[in-house]
Amino acid sequence: MKERILLIEWDDASFDSGYYDKKDTSRYNQLKTKTSGFAIKSTPTEIIIATDSWIDSSGETEYRHITTIPKKMIRKITELRR
Repeated sequence: MKERILLIEWDDASFDSGYYDKKDTSRYNQLKTKTSGFAIKSTPTEIIIATDSWIDSSGETEYRHITTIPKKMIRKITELRR
């Protein structure tokens, strides 16, 4: 099976542990995020990708560093070519 490598542009939540700064409210905007990796699974509600992929001693593909991105947060998906 051909592995698909994706670049996903999406809006992530942000976090700030300090006090609310009325003069710099841009600190509290969502994060325009780019995540790339091997496509593992896509459902109607999410895409799951992994940063690392390798073939184990039994010939099976293994993945690690998994990111699950809700589809409602995705702005753009680009399939990257090798």
